[in-house]
Amino acid sequence: MDREVFAERFAASSRAAWEFARTLVSEDLPEPLLFRVRLNQSYDGHAPRPGEVRFPQDGSRRRAMGLSRCDAETVLAELWRDHHVPEWVNLAVVGETGTATVVEVVCCGRFTRDDSRLYHSEEGAPPFHVLGPALPPGHEGGRYSVHVRSECWGRSDLDHGATVSDRVWSFTLMTDEFDADLLAAVPDMPNVEVFEHRRCALGSEALSAFVRFPRLRNLRLYLDEPGNFHAGAAGGRLGALTGLTVTCLPPRPWALGTLSDIAPRLNRIDLSSGGGDLWLDGAFPTSLSEVSLSAAGLAGSPRLPARLDRLTVRLTSAADDDLAELLEGVTHIGSLTLSGTPVGDTVVPLLERYDLDALNLVDTEVTPTALARFHAAQPRTRLLPRPPA
Repeated sequence: MDREVFAERFAASSRAAWEFARTLVSEDLPEPLLFRVRLNQSYDGHAPRPGEVRFPQDGSRRRAMGLSRCDAETVLAELWRDHHVPEWVNLAVVGETGTATVVEVVCCGRFTRDDSRLYHSEEGAPPFHVLGPALPPGHEGGRYSVHVRSECWGRSDLDHGATVSDRVWSFTLMTDEFDADLLAAVPDMPNVEVFEHRRCALGSEALSAFVRFPRLRNLRLYLDEPGNFHAGAAGGRLGALTGLTVTCLPPRPWALGTLSDIAPRLNRIDLSSGGGDLWLDGAFPTSLSEVSLSAAGLAGSPRLPARLDRLTVRLTSAADDDLAELLEGVTHIGSLTLSGTPVGDTVVPLLERYDLDALNLVDTEVTPTALARFHAAQPRTRLLPRPPA
């Protein structure tokens, strides 16, 4: 594609995204546009087609930070690469800074110079697709704030966010710049229900930083420096919290057993290590109905709740005995996923006692013969992979 054609389509589609957003949101969106570019956002696990070009380095955090706020010329320089362009590009307004409107540019990771492979030709400006700002939860019509879902990439985002903090329902912190004093840096958000910290370096009493958000229901922490992490909340409570995700947990005790006191309504938890063993030191809260664990193996002495609606276990170095030990004391499981855990046929009799609604054994070492035997004993269980006829 010629650069001039691509530039014209980008300009027209960006303007269309701004005009569309003005009909939906309650803020008066400034006419100057800034852009947040997200490269490499497609699933590309399959082999490239002839003529297709990919740029794996586009997925780095450094690239994302450098393109979190840029002008139109920078966008064009990133997306037009010697007549190759992304096969699809989605445009939507995601915020405003007080002086400019922020348009998010979400890009396919597959680049082509063959115009016949471009998506969205029916809209007249392939590869561009114009979307509206994300709707708030339970939206039933009428205008809504563009800040319902907010991202903070740096100090300027934080400063403007303080003026609209009561409008925020979901907040994503993309930087560790403020971790030295998160309580002072992030404004009070009385209505925030989802908080996602993508570069969390919080250490001792980490959950204390979030106690002041009274309606917080879902907390997702992606640990950047797991060595100092400790869950204790210094006597505070996350009374509304029902879902907790923590990735890259340290290979040492981090106060799992305190979660019952910190978050008495917690019913979903997703824990993963940074590639090694996942340390689980004590009992999980009995309020949990869904548990997901991902690591090489488990360390410590974890005790799961007796009853679970959903359990996902992906332990890449675990054996059958490890799973049996983990399930000790568990009397009911509704749905069990063991995909990617190399357990074998000896776990099948163990699983038969649960009268499962669903069981996922994809990418395990359970044989077709054992699958067929389990299906014969538990015909109502939805089984993956499907048993042989």
